[in-house]
Amino acid sequence: MRTLTLGLALGSGGTKGAAHVGVMKALEAAGLKVDVVAGTSIGALYGGAYATGRSPLEMDEAIRSCPIIDLMSFFRHRLKLRHDNRLARRFFEALGGHQIENLPMKFAATASDLVERREVAITSGPLIDAIEASIAIPMIARPVSHQGRFLLDGGVWEPAPVDAAAALGADVIVAVHLGQPYLLPLRAHRPALWLAGRLERVPLHRTAAGFVFSLHATARERRPGRSAGVIIRPSLRQYAGRSAFHMDKCIDAGEAAAREALPVIRALLAGEPVPVEAEVPEPAAELEAAPGGLQPELGGS
Repeated sequence: MRTLTLGLALGSGGTKGAAHVGVMKALEAAGLKVDVVAGTSIGALYGGAYATGRSPLEMDEAIRSCPIIDLMSFFRHRLKLRHDNRLARRFFEALGGHQIENLPMKFAATASDLVERREVAITSGPLIDAIEASIAIPMIARPVSHQGRFLLDGGVWEPAPVDAAAALGADVIVAVHLGQPYLLPLRAHRPALWLAGRLERVPLHRTAAGFVFSLHATARERRPGRSAGVIIRPSLRQYAGRSAFHMDKCIDAGEAAAREALPVIRALLAGEPVPVEAEVPEPAAELEAAPGGLQPELGGS
């Protein structure tokens, strides 16, 4: 009997992304081996570090001991991983020199193509370049030129890159949602697209190109993507994605939500049908009909 592979799809969320480390801690403590990881935005940063062999415990310690001023400096320097600030240097030491195709774990970082205005999955080339593109928040970071494209943050399309994890061969995908991509109300679509059209000549390498891209990306119809086997939603509603004062609590919230999901994840990996009454405490878990079967959604948003 073929062993099913476990994939993680880690979504965007700014500093709330520390919850991803908590999820990975819980899975590792439970003895569940992750075979594939796909990340977008902050999910690409933590997922990429995990794919290099960095342990969740090591990442946990680094987050809890990181001076807040270092994180503020990293944002002030536009999230560049090659910049001369302490946090960027630590990221470069951890991620520089790795090629995605040579990592011990299958990995993809998703980003946004400014020209084609769509999500792209980066599955080869320098890891640090792929992550820098995926975390390039529009209007904060400049677009990243990579593999013949101008790229920005990949978190504008779906809560987590499930399609990318599936393309890497994951049989059971655990998606970690930290929020929903923002979309403009329908009444704002026409004025947003009109304004974007007036600004189309902004050079793609300029920070302002992210504003034009964001107008297009947020003035679109939401299209549901592929469903994950399990969706984990850590309880993070009270935290802001650009605050450095709650990252330890986000780790704990991610770990707690993942622990609740463990019985369902084990059942899926064993090829067992997910029970109507999942072995997850209420009210944190709900079972909703989804394409291909029942889909547990775990934890509060």
